[in-house]
Amino acid sequence: MYNQMEKEPENDQVDIQGILFRYLNYWPWIIVSIIIAILCAVLYLRYTPDSYNTVAKVKILSDKEATDISLDLDKILGKSNVNLENERAVLNSFRLNRQVVGQLNLQTTYFQTGRVNQRKVYSAPFMAKYAPEADVTNTGLEFEITILPRGYNLRNVNTGTTLDVDNYYYNTPTDQFPFTLEPREAGTIVPGENPVYTVTIASESRATQSLLQSIKITPDGKNSDILILSLDGTNKDQSQDILNTLIEVYSEDGILDRQQVSKRTISFIDERFLFLSVELDSIELAKGNYKQNNNLSVFEVDAATVIQKRTVKDEQLFEAETQLMLANVLEKSMSNTKDLQLLPANIGLSSGAINDLISDYNLAVLEYNKWKTGAGDSNPKVKILKQTILDLNANISSSLSGYKSQLEESLKKNQRAQNQVQQSFSTLPNKEKILRSIERQQLLKENLYLLLLQKREEAAINMAITSANIKIIDYAITNSIPVAPKRKIIYLGALLMGILIPVGIIYLKFLLNNKIYTGKDVEAINPNAPILGEIPVITNPKDLMQNSSDNPQAEEAFRTLAHNLNFMQVKNSHVGGHVIGITSSVKGEGKTTVSFKVAQTYFQLKKNVLIVGADLRNPQLHPYINETKDKAGLSNYLSESDSNWEDYVLNINEGANRFDVLLSGAIPPMPTVLLSNPRFEKFIKEARTKYDYIIIDTAPTLLVSDTLTFANKLDFTLYVLRSGVTKKQLVDYSKKLVDENKLGDMGYVVNDIDYRGSYGYGYNYGYGYGYSAEMPNKAWYQFWR
Repeated sequence: MYNQMEKEPENDQVDIQGILFRYLNYWPWIIVSIIIAILCAVLYLRYTPDSYNTVAKVKILSDKEATDISLDLDKILGKSNVNLENERAVLNSFRLNRQVVGQLNLQTTYFQTGRVNQRKVYSAPFMAKYAPEADVTNTGLEFEITILPRGYNLRNVNTGTTLDVDNYYYNTPTDQFPFTLEPREAGTIVPGENPVYTVTIASESRATQSLLQSIKITPDGKNSDILILSLDGTNKDQSQDILNTLIEVYSEDGILDRQQVSKRTISFIDERFLFLSVELDSIELAKGNYKQNNNLSVFEVDAATVIQKRTVKDEQLFEAETQLMLANVLEKSMSNTKDLQLLPANIGLSSGAINDLISDYNLAVLEYNKWKTGAGDSNPKVKILKQTILDLNANISSSLSGYKSQLEESLKKNQRAQNQVQQSFSTLPNKEKILRSIERQQLLKENLYLLLLQKREEAAINMAITSANIKIIDYAITNSIPVAPKRKIIYLGALLMGILIPVGIIYLKFLLNNKIYTGKDVEAINPNAPILGEIPVITNPKDLMQNSSDNPQAEEAFRTLAHNLNFMQVKNSHVGGHVIGITSSVKGEGKTTVSFKVAQTYFQLKKNVLIVGADLRNPQLHPYINETKDKAGLSNYLSESDSNWEDYVLNINEGANRFDVLLSGAIPPMPTVLLSNPRFEKFIKEARTKYDYIIIDTAPTLLVSDTLTFANKLDFTLYVLRSGVTKKQLVDYSKKLVDENKLGDMGYVVNDIDYRGSYGYGYNYGYGYGYSAEMPNKAWYQFWR
């Protein structure tokens, strides 16, 4: 009985070479996969447009940089005083990018139809402008536009509607074609080689979101005020236009923000101008009415005039009073004059007539006195002179009376005028106060008006000279080397994919494969049973039987197996030769081949060997000796009580040693019952006396119990496993047979090992009468089976 031996744990070692050769066995598929992957990469690179990186650089300016003299500690310390995150947020804002989309009409995308695929173009021969008012679907729009010699053929891809346009201007949008068309340049359109274009129109929001995702904005350094705008695109001109337009929109937006204060100031001043104009007009009108109502022109002049008038009136009143007083004095003097006295002359009377009369009077008096003294009173001359004097006196009295009346009237007038002047003069302070108040209001409004006018001019100047808060370091520049697709990486990736895909599939195949391939797989499941041999692939076992030198590797493997069998067999308690049963779990694992080759090997080792075909259900031994299935054998002996088994033995090699074969014979109806016949035990006992080794080719043990009926009569059981065919569950099954004492001492032989690493064999373990033909080895291209 083979006893279980304890094994010391050994370090598991990975057989890298074995794994490598195992995968390399599928090299044709790996090569084909690599070729296909490389071809796919070539086609991909052939029809995938190159993508280029476009970069622009701008410096964000601070308010301090606009002044001539500024002490900026941040700059001295090497730190940026600009919040670049805020500026990045502005550049990445939906509002600014939507303006870029609108200015460049990025909602519309043009594709030129080629022979293989469609190629995106930036500038088509025509311009399509979306008309949202005509669109009733509000869904993705896609149109096919074919340029004809004198117009277009329009087709709505979504609905299939077509429309022919007989010129190059389409200005009537409809619900099916909600856009307008016009030539990009004046004149006719040249269709070119590919006159078919596909135009897609996306919503403004979607186009803006797409643009936001494609533009990257990063600072140039940790303490830098410079932002780097980058964009990857297939069209260099479009990428440059997008970045330059974004910079322009951002700059204008900054200018507009900084101009808002000036605009608001100008707007406020313009509103105040209207109010002040009304107020100044009202004040001017009130001042004019007040002056008109109060007979004022210029207050100082008017006040001087009043004072002058008062002075004049005072002088006139004084003069009138003086003249009146002089007239009274003169009148009194005339009344007090006795006889013919001289009158006072030139006393200051303003009346020339009276003064002349007084002068004539005094001359007449003097002449009268002269003549009176010389001629006497009776002299006619004296009389005439006296009468003249009397007449002059009467005239003076009469003139003086009239002059006094005139003076009195003038005095009254002067007094009234003086009263009026005095009244006007008394109202001057109040008028001055009122006028000063009006003029003060007027001056205040005028100064305010002038101040606002000055501020408006300053605001207008500030708005006109407002500069951008950025400095453009580099406008958009496109690198001439494409950034995508990366040809080396794609080729390398294709090569790796060409290797990894088949290797992955093979690995998955191995991972999901539950078959055994080498003795290590068996030891991992049943470490208690020995692996007595590993038989390489035998291309044709029948030819190998006839000319064994054609496969020396297999011959050596079987000799090793035979020696191991000798070593594993304990001392035989029976007299005679050894009985070795060779079985398997299912059909197709090569037990018959192994049986025959083991028997042949023992024969070559100068032993007498008998090989018995005990698989009564599906005999497979007869082809090895060129016999038919109907040849009589073991079943005939067991079923015929008067027969002798030696009569059915066939000798296939005569010489000093015997190599005999006992075929299974006719297929019986109940093989299990027949093998339980005592005649079978009798046969074994008798055969032991005549042969050194009795090799029994038994039936598979999984679905029939034929072998188990005589397993206790065997000295040793060789359990055949086929590499790439036997499932691991079947090894468990064989282990269970031993554990349940249904089989005695047992060892394994792994058959049909492909040492090149190919373990891809299929099998069919259905068992019954008339097994199907054993499966042939699969071709290299059938690795999936």
